[in-house]
Amino acid sequence: MFSRLLLPFCMFTVVFAISGCGKNHPGIYTQPEVEAQVRKSLELTEIQINADPSGGYTGTGKAASGESYKLKITQNVAKKELSWKAEGDRGDLREGEYHFE
Repeated sequence: MFSRLLLPFCMFTVVFAISGCGKNHPGIYTQPEVEAQVRKSLELTEIQINADPSGGYTGTGKAASGESYKLKITQNVAKKELSWKAEGDRGDLREGEYHFE
């Protein structure tokens, strides 16, 4: 009887451990997660990005002040990092990154 309970418990433990290893980080964020993080970090009221064939994302964003930004966003899986460059139509230039330690 003990062995009947042990096998399901071991299988559950292995499945739980494997699923925990694939935790999402900024280097592999999905497009909605990238949009949310960049919007928050740059304090944008609007953001529209698309996958860039050369990697990462490109698009536009708008701040509450009315300034519009051209966005270039990259992800680095090895560094677990999301980084961006935002070039404003009024001359503002912002660069930043978000990563896990």
